[in-house]
Amino acid sequence: MRKRSLPQNDKAGRIEPLAKLPVFWDLQSKRAVIAGGSDAAAWKAELLAACGAAVEVYAECDSIGAGMASLADAGKVVIHTHPWHIGIFDGAAMAIADCETDDEARTFACAARTAGVPFNVIDKAAFCQFQFGSIVNRSPVILSISTDGAAPILAQAIRRRVETLLPPSLKGWAALAQALRGTVNGQLEPGPKRRAFWEMFVDRCFASMKVPGERDREALISNIEALYHLPASGSVTLVGAGPGDAELLTLKAVRSLQAADIILFDESVSADVLELARREAKRMLVDTAGETDGARTDVQELMVGLARAGKRVVLLRAGHTAGSDEAAACLRALRQRGVKADFVPGIPHIEGSCAETVSNGSTAITAVASAGF
Repeated sequence: MRKRSLPQNDKAGRIEPLAKLPVFWDLQSKRAVIAGGSDAAAWKAELLAACGAAVEVYAECDSIGAGMASLADAGKVVIHTHPWHIGIFDGAAMAIADCETDDEARTFACAARTAGVPFNVIDKAAFCQFQFGSIVNRSPVILSISTDGAAPILAQAIRRRVETLLPPSLKGWAALAQALRGTVNGQLEPGPKRRAFWEMFVDRCFASMKVPGERDREALISNIEALYHLPASGSVTLVGAGPGDAELLTLKAVRSLQAADIILFDESVSADVLELARREAKRMLVDTAGETDGARTDVQELMVGLARAGKRVVLLRAGHTAGSDEAAACLRALRQRGVKADFVPGIPHIEGSCAETVSNGSTAITAVASAGF
């Protein structure tokens, strides 16, 4: 079997350039300072308080709006009725300001930078070290959407669409995941068994529109115990990438890529398709073009060995549609050797036809998000 190195700019698993690094910041019991008492500043203050930060606001009395005053009345912020000064940054984890002019914003940013405190000036991207995204809140599940300041309205529109996809009950399921995490980690070693449990958890979560109850908890604990006693076993899934367009992968194909430990692929598979795979999965470039019987045998031997070692293997190829004789022969050969094997056919390339009307009924997708518990 021939293994070839990919060019540096084509290597699987590489991340495309990011305008900003998305991070989630722990502000519990940390001091955050805000300069300004406007409604815009009040929204940021409420957001920080919701994260558990100790929020201190510096603003003169006549500049404190109703929103900020109500936060102070509720005990969510402490207001100092004088302008900000260089001393406010001592011990602060974050600094935010609402400034009317660029000169005022520049002064605040320079002072915060000198003090070593990350800063944001509201609606003045040139004076920000970090930005706030549009938030979907199912805490502890939190999604933040950013357009790098280019189109905030677009971010808000995306948020509204995402809101419709995530049921309110997700909050309860995420809390249950946190409660079970210690038990899962204590009984199931990292690898296929632990991942199998969380996949069952996710399936149960999205199959229900209700907040989980005691019966759900007991059923999931039973699954932990069953997986603990289950002997480790691997599998092979032959996945067709169809015409090679990532947007034409079926949902089942994406789920297989997300569940794989090892992905074998050849040069017919695009980097966009591989980008949909689980980040932790090992990717191996192999020769599956069928140039010789020996090459095909080598790939089969590799898959058998990996599956017997308990790995979940995906063989990914462009093509491999429902009528593929080659895929059928490979499937038979694997099963004859006692390997659990499955086939996920790709969507055939049909000129002038939409993916939704293809005879195999597979649904095309344009984006996939995955969360690990």
